[in-house]
Amino acid sequence: MKHYARLLTFILVLSCGILSAQKWYSVPKMNNEKYFVYAAYGMGTAHWYSELRETSIYDQNGSALHSGDLKFRAKNSSTFYDLGVIFPAGNLRFGLGMNFERFFLTQILLQNTVQQTSGQTGVIFDESFRFDKLYFQMEVPFWPEARSKWALSANMNLGFFSFNNVDRINLFGSDALATSTFVNLSPIGEMTVYPGVSLFLRPVCEFKYFKNQAVDSYGLVRHNIVTYSLMIGIRYDPSVIDELK
Repeated sequence: MKHYARLLTFILVLSCGILSAQKWYSVPKMNNEKYFVYAAYGMGTAHWYSELRETSIYDQNGSALHSGDLKFRAKNSSTFYDLGVIFPAGNLRFGLGMNFERFFLTQILLQNTVQQTSGQTGVIFDESFRFDKLYFQMEVPFWPEARSKWALSANMNLGFFSFNNVDRINLFGSDALATSTFVNLSPIGEMTVYPGVSLFLRPVCEFKYFKNQAVDSYGLVRHNIVTYSLMIGIRYDPSVIDELK
């Protein structure tokens, strides 16, 4: 995670250096003309709705805790870094991005296990891991022809993710190629703090779907994860031109 933080710091420092060496137009561009390179940091809470069929949940030593057809619920905190580019196309914007999201699980609630036929069974489940996400995005700026230091947009991301740094076996199944997709929706409020540079705030609701073969021959692992998060970041428009040119 440290090298991601260094990359984010480098981008911010580089952007500030470019800005300090230039003179810019003071009249804001229209919303439908803006290009952006951006970086952001966020924090959130994830809610898990998971199912394991014909397989087991294991402890950190590789011993099975519960076996069979299992369902569990969990709630955990997450933090993430988000990087991307976005460009105008008419009154819309399109772009690509990547997101590095760190999860911190502490407990899962098993439902209808062999040992507990009703209610929920709490299991201590200390685990941290990272999702690496790549996505396509579409953004709709409100008031596309406005020239203002304040702007509001609606954004949608659609992409896929992989997992890394998982200690417990079978939380995400085998090493086979998994089905993993996610989509999120959010409003984006931004404020121009310097021509070409704006700060933005983005509350996000995201849904992730994951399906994979379990480590057992006929087992299946399926996760539905809903995450609510808030990110804050900086956008830089490289298309803003020097007034002396």
